[in-house]
Amino acid sequence: MPPRARRTRLTERRAATASIRADSDAKAHGIFHFVNVNPSSELQKSENRSVIRSHASKYIWRQHRAGRTDGSNPNSSAVESAHSLKEPLISSPDSYGTAKKRPWPLSPETPGGEEPVPVLSPSDEPNISPPDDEDMSRSTETPRVDEDVGNNGDVTQLARDAQSAQSGMISAADIYEHESNTIAGPFNQLMTFIGEPGNLFPSMLGSSAISKLMRYAAFDLWPGLVLGAKNQKWSREDVAQSWLHRAMSHPALFTAFLYGAAGHLQTRKRLESVSIAPQTREEKLEQIVCETETIKQLNKMMLDPQQTCTDEVILAVLCMAFNKIDYSKWISDTDPAPKAPLRNLQWLDVYGGLSLNDQHVKGLFALLHTRGGLDQLKLPGLAETLSTSAIMLSTKYLSKPRLPFVPIFKDSATGKPPMWPNLSSNTCPMPINMINLVSNIQPTPCLGDNGSNNIEAINTSDIFTQSNLPTPLTTVLRNMQNYSAVVNLHSQGLLPYLELPVIADRRNWVQYELLSLRPIHEINEYTEDSEPSNPTPVILQQQQQPHQQQQQQHPQQLLLQAYNYKIYEPIRLAAMIYSMLVVFPLPAANRPFVRLSRMMKAALIAAEIENITPTPANPRITDHCWSSATEMLLWVIVLGTMAARNTPSEDWFVERSRDVIRVVGVGSWEQLKGAMEKVLWMDCVCDVGGLAIWNEVGVGS
Repeated sequence: MPPRARRTRLTERRAATASIRADSDAKAHGIFHFVNVNPSSELQKSENRSVIRSHASKYIWRQHRAGRTDGSNPNSSAVESAHSLKEPLISSPDSYGTAKKRPWPLSPETPGGEEPVPVLSPSDEPNISPPDDEDMSRSTETPRVDEDVGNNGDVTQLARDAQSAQSGMISAADIYEHESNTIAGPFNQLMTFIGEPGNLFPSMLGSSAISKLMRYAAFDLWPGLVLGAKNQKWSREDVAQSWLHRAMSHPALFTAFLYGAAGHLQTRKRLESVSIAPQTREEKLEQIVCETETIKQLNKMMLDPQQTCTDEVILAVLCMAFNKIDYSKWISDTDPAPKAPLRNLQWLDVYGGLSLNDQHVKGLFALLHTRGGLDQLKLPGLAETLSTSAIMLSTKYLSKPRLPFVPIFKDSATGKPPMWPNLSSNTCPMPINMINLVSNIQPTPCLGDNGSNNIEAINTSDIFTQSNLPTPLTTVLRNMQNYSAVVNLHSQGLLPYLELPVIADRRNWVQYELLSLRPIHEINEYTEDSEPSNPTPVILQQQQQPHQQQQQQHPQQLLLQAYNYKIYEPIRLAAMIYSMLVVFPLPAANRPFVRLSRMMKAALIAAEIENITPTPANPRITDHCWSSATEMLLWVIVLGTMAARNTPSEDWFVERSRDVIRVVGVGSWEQLKGAMEKVLWMDCVCDVGGLAIWNEVGVGS
């Protein structure tokens, strides 16, 4: 008895029918692809995605080929005139595959006996995020562009969307299609090359879409991203001269630039709009085409060991790793507070809003490791861009930087950028009494071999020394104070001579130093057997000692007495929160505040925050690890509550804030704000969140 034929579902029959209609050569070979609209696993979902994209691309090609064939028919004059009105988003496959050769070298075949190096894979592979990072897990998922296609089981829906995209994307291309400003040299050559229809490009996009994206990259994206390199400030022409030549000779880098420009432009529009619109079908198609073509070109280059780790390949993978789009978590009213000054410096707001592609990030670090590090890169501006990107990556994942700090100006690596104002000296261009700032805004000199000579230069009366904080944390906090004060003055127009590349260098260095601070579990000096609480500050201990005993004691020994490591971790995490709001501001949707507030809660519990309760017997903090650091405690708990908004830890932080404010004895919002300003505070960014906490805890009512 013959085996019983399997009954196919209705959706499978529809998918098979669509495959038969869409793939004529498949019918000749007897190949059918069945797609389940409800995949049961990630592997099946990935396979469905690949099949749908393959069929959609072939369908689009055949549609354009049919249009060209009909154009040669006299009876198709109406169709020809309709297609000639506007250039399609995706160029004709005939011109894509049969045009004359262009000067780009193709990757050679794999040498005999050598296996290809599979460093990169398409983004269909599932991304890997830290298992405990709940707030980043969603943003690292690959955008499912084919969901709308799979719901109806008809692959041809995407093709109809591609045809409708021809009109929508042309209007967007007008933004940069008719620009009068041009850059002499490689950009003019590139635009001339694009305008010649006989030339072959490694992209299915039409010439108008290519022109739009490359103009945006050259005139807007690159000048704002690469502010300088090799100890020099860059102009718009400098970055174009350095990078456009490489794009004209490397197809993978060319399509990667298109992919990066598309994601950057789309995200920038949404950041500047009132409402957050989801990604349109046209925008999805534009990114899918660029992403697929870049991966194809990169895999070609991986076949040649000599091209695997070139500067062009590394830059192309960088574009793929940091330009993934996911607007699913974006909410227009997520952060109603005013935005931080200079938040768009080096496009931090845009790249902070974009998501990360973990597969490409892993490939990027593998390529850099094989290459030998940033010192081996020769392309101007690449090492500086990679260093900044690594700082942003570490900020999002709350980890230490994996790449060294490479500044624009070499002196910035030691904390001394050129023309950086020292607000505590007479070098400030305006009278110091005009500046409403705290007194301890100068960075602390580091203790080296001659630390005893510098002991008098350290302000032992500032709030960090009184709180008995370890020296590395104190130095970072003072640098953050200094940066916040300078940016505040610059935003008011009081420091006109200070240039943006210098500010960017200083900001990146401060953030790098903050991220490099060791968490408490990595500090060997801190053990449970020690007495880290030590409620008496170091400076008070010095005053209580007899005068002769102080003279006999070495000055550095006076400073390096036991630090209060029990409050170290909450203050370090609070500094991370403040940095994401002011120093290194990220868009609200991509701040890792869910994970950060969870870490802060655990650190505060370890610092005995729950023992601080307002009772008649103990109305004030005594014999506690926070006894000598009440202002720091207020600052930590307020910032922690601000970060815990709309998280599971919000109620806990509100209760702890109420207890701390009552025990410390804060009676008004002005008094609370005054305590915040002694540590780190920027009115234009933090006042809204701080005042909301004060009103919620109800202490002043």
